[in-house]
Amino acid sequence: MASIWITYAWDDNKTGDIDFLTQELQEHGLVVKLDRWNVTAGKRLWDQISQFITDPRESDAWVLIATSNSLASEACKEEFAYALNRALKSRGKDYPVIGLFLGPVEDSLIPPGIQSRLYVSVTDPDWKERIAASAEGRLQQVSRTKVEPYHIAVHPQPGPSYAIEVRPRGGVWAPFFAAIPVSEKDDVRPSIMIGPRDRPTHGGILTMTGEGQSADGKWWIMWAGNEATPTKSYYVWCKQLPSSLVFGVNGGPPQYTVRLST
Repeated sequence: MASIWITYAWDDNKTGDIDFLTQELQEHGLVVKLDRWNVTAGKRLWDQISQFITDPRESDAWVLIATSNSLASEACKEEFAYALNRALKSRGKDYPVIGLFLGPVEDSLIPPGIQSRLYVSVTDPDWKERIAASAEGRLQQVSRTKVEPYHIAVHPQPGPSYAIEVRPRGGVWAPFFAAIPVSEKDDVRPSIMIGPRDRPTHGGILTMTGEGQSADGKWWIMWAGNEATPTKSYYVWCKQLPSSLVFGVNGGPPQYTVRLST
């Protein structure tokens, strides 16, 4: 099991935040060693951690808990730079030095030694895996968010009204259609128009247009022959958002259903 040495300011653990991070990293399979570093008391950083970050038997990585509380101290930044230099001389440039942020920190406060290396935030759902992978010298096994094959965005407009933008991320939708629940038609008052991506427009020319109810009477469908592409979007204009929107190729795949409101 890889072990990490954690340096932090005691003030950042008054409510147990550091203890929680330690617990999470241990449950992720790491051996965690804590540096009881009290910036307020002015203890020398290097005197406390030299053995643990220079001796390969003591740690596989060094994690600095980086907060405005710890990084605002000039003494802290000077001692960190000194300790980093000694650690890299003893362990080599491949020794993992990781900055772990508990929240937003001014860029000007981040030491250059952290800016040029791995740093992660606890707001990243994969923060534990990123640290573990670095300490264990392996590739990260991070989660990947599924990207849908379509883009959809709601653009509020004056009125008030809305322009719901849809387009394919790849390929072409032609002929195009969009549909909303027929029971919402009078309140939504929908219409469609094509235009440049990310730029809602009312004006334009549509070909082979039409609208009407679906065969089962559940959907109000609007269609046109113009192609929707990764650079040309359709905009569904409406006075209020429908609960659901169906869109894609009229009469065949691909077709998508997105829930917009409850």
